[in-house]
Amino acid sequence: MENLDPNVINDDLIRSCIQLEGQTEGLEEKRKNTDFNEVEILSFSFKSVLKVDNLRGLVNLTKLQLDNNMISKIENLDHLVNLKWLDLSFNQIAKINGLDKLTKLTDVSFFANRIETIEGLDTLSQLNVLSIGNNLIEQLETVMYLRRFKNLRLVNLAGNPMCRDPEYRSYVLSHVKNLKYLDYRLVEDSTVSAAREQYQDEMIELEEKEEQEEQKEKMETERQAHLKLMAEANMAGVETLFEDMLRDDPEFSKLRLVPTLTDNLNEFRDKYNSYTEDFRTLMLENYEKKKEERQLWQKTVDKATITKDEEARHLIIEFERMKKRMFREIRDDPGAAELKLQLPRQENQNLRDKLMELEMQTVEIVSELCGEFERNYSELVDGNKGQYNGYFAQIRDLENAYFETVSVHAMSLLDEYAQGKMEDIHDEARTLLQDKDTLLNAIQASHDAHTSKIDGLEDILVQQEIKRFNDMISSDKAWENKRNRDRISEIWNLSDRNKAEIEEMMALEDNTNE
Repeated sequence: MENLDPNVINDDLIRSCIQLEGQTEGLEEKRKNTDFNEVEILSFSFKSVLKVDNLRGLVNLTKLQLDNNMISKIENLDHLVNLKWLDLSFNQIAKINGLDKLTKLTDVSFFANRIETIEGLDTLSQLNVLSIGNNLIEQLETVMYLRRFKNLRLVNLAGNPMCRDPEYRSYVLSHVKNLKYLDYRLVEDSTVSAAREQYQDEMIELEEKEEQEEQKEKMETERQAHLKLMAEANMAGVETLFEDMLRDDPEFSKLRLVPTLTDNLNEFRDKYNSYTEDFRTLMLENYEKKKEERQLWQKTVDKATITKDEEARHLIIEFERMKKRMFREIRDDPGAAELKLQLPRQENQNLRDKLMELEMQTVEIVSELCGEFERNYSELVDGNKGQYNGYFAQIRDLENAYFETVSVHAMSLLDEYAQGKMEDIHDEARTLLQDKDTLLNAIQASHDAHTSKIDGLEDILVQQEIKRFNDMISSDKAWENKRNRDRISEIWNLSDRNKAEIEEMMALEDNTNE
């Protein structure tokens, strides 16, 4: 190492370690003047660095060399989210951690450290090259950790105690998929096939398990995507309403113990599923219509504002050409400055007036488009509110019919119980059947719970539909007000700058004449 005493990373050290590819002349000066947020490559090799620290501002760093130092802990790297290449070889690191946020890493080296197990790389899904040779890894099975990295092509494990195992190479090649190089040796397809055959039984079991896990992950991903879609379409809770009613029903667990009392529940569920399927299809179609309406509005507004911006830009360019021409003529004939500057002064006022007029036209156009969009979208929202009301009315009718059926059937069961025809029943059921009021009150409480759940979800979805619409319109109006304020401010600032330049030219020519 260049310096045997521990070194601290500071701004001076960072600047001296900036790597500017393809540049040789004036390197030190360029390092001195480079902003940290522009730095892409840093090399702290052989700098006796004791601790990784003080790398603030280096947000665009893609390559970091920290090899051949005295580092014992991986830390303070979370903000380097654009890092792709990291070299921590020849240090004193005992544990891999602190890399969770560096998800763009493709090439990592821990060669020649004190690492005992392969871990801490879970989030590095793009990992392509890993060098972890010359460490203290003893257990061959720890290599299984690398199987999850689908993009991994080069691995170096040489120099670890596990490599002395006679089965080392065949175990790695059979268990780590798609390797092209192992310990810097090209991997032949025939070698991989032989290794897989050697571990055939284990690999079959492992791959079956992985396939099941992948299927579970796929199903969970699809489930989450569906839940997200339902939430975006303001349908959250609709598909689970039936089960949610039963789950939150304080009496259901007891009523279901009474023989045949809730048999009609399956018919209720089937009809609920049918109504819900139709409702879901309709509401998702309406959701697509709302998205299309929004996209059409945005496209139309963008086109209108861009057109007016182009007109304004043309006016500004014409004024700038005239101003430059006048300034050149004044420099050629200073005595005519006062006369010649009258035109830029007047045109500056005219430019401001024309730009203001264009802005007023833009405000009128955008206001009309916003009003038209609000009317069209409001019709879709009102239509959805009607669909909510219709759907939940259907579910209430199903609930009422179920309640009536259960109530009537309960009276028959009370008679049967009184006649001693129901002996072998659950104690909870016996308690209900022993008293008419107790049973009927439980049925009523169950019905009330179901109705409350139905009404509650309807209220939530209708209010959410209204709120989303109102929030959207409020956001559009806030955007338009801000756009208008910003544009007016830009126009006045432009006018003031032009006026200052004109007066500055006049003062300059006055000084020249003196």
